[in-house]
Parts: sequence; structure tokens; C-alpha cells
Amino acid sequence: MLLALLLAALPVRPVSEVPRLLGQGKPAVLHFWASWCGACRDELPALRSRLLALPARGVSVELITIDRPEDHALAEQMLAEFKLGSLPALLIDAPAPDPVAAAVGEPKWDGTLPATFVYDARGKLVRSFIGRIGSPAALDAAVRAASR
Repeated sequence: MLLALLLAALPVRPVSEVPRLLGQGKPAVLHFWASWCGACRDELPALRSRLLALPARGVSVELITIDRPEDHALAEQMLAEFKLGSLPALLIDAPAPDPVAAAVGEPKWDGTLPATFVYDARGKLVRSFIGRIGSPAALDAAVRAASR
């Protein structure tokens, strides 16, 4: 029973579903991470409060892990560890980075993690953060630009 609840909380989806997260009439932030990514583990605590506050500002947020489907439990554990379970999250089943880069609309992205992409309400990519964002204020500025 508990396993079924965990699986429902972090669905495994094909990379082709990424574009459906965009252009739904409000800005969107897609944050890519993985449980095995040390830089992701370092960055998430600094971004946590910003990411949790975005839905109240009318911004869609999706936490997308690129863990392997068989490592589903590790990704769930990391979401729980950083208390991010209230945000929508999914595991993208993509064995190579090229289809993921194409789906997010950032040809310069080579799969480096973490990666955060900010879109306007029409689904147009406004800002890419490949690697660590550096400053949570930079994410705020990108979201403000996307909300104009």
C-alpha cells in the first residue's frame, strides 16, 4: 500500500510529455535534478523556499528528476528529505540528454544538472540556468521577467 502511494506521488513519464507542462496560461519553472547529483543536493536547500513560494505567485513549478525508473525510491527519498513533496514532480524516462534538451527548447543544454528553465505564459523559454543558479534572487528575477 505504501509503495503504491509513493509511486503515485512521482509518476514516470516519457520525455515527450515535457512540452505539455508549458504554455498553459501562466509562467512555468521546470527544475531538473537527480538523486545521484551532488550539485543538485547542494542547490535544493537554497532554492527550496523560492520554489515552494512560486505557485502562490501564479507560477507553475515542476520538479523533474532524470533518475532511472528503477531508482524511483531514491528520487522519492530526496524529495522527502528536502521537504518538496507539495510540489508537482515527475521522473522522466530518458536514457539520453538530446531528447530532453529538445523538449525544453534549450539546444545549449547538454544534460548538465541541476538545470532550471523559466517560461512565460505562452510557453516561450525566457531564461535557462544550466548548472547551479548561483543565487535564488536570479531565479526571482527570471520569474518576474516571465510574468510580464
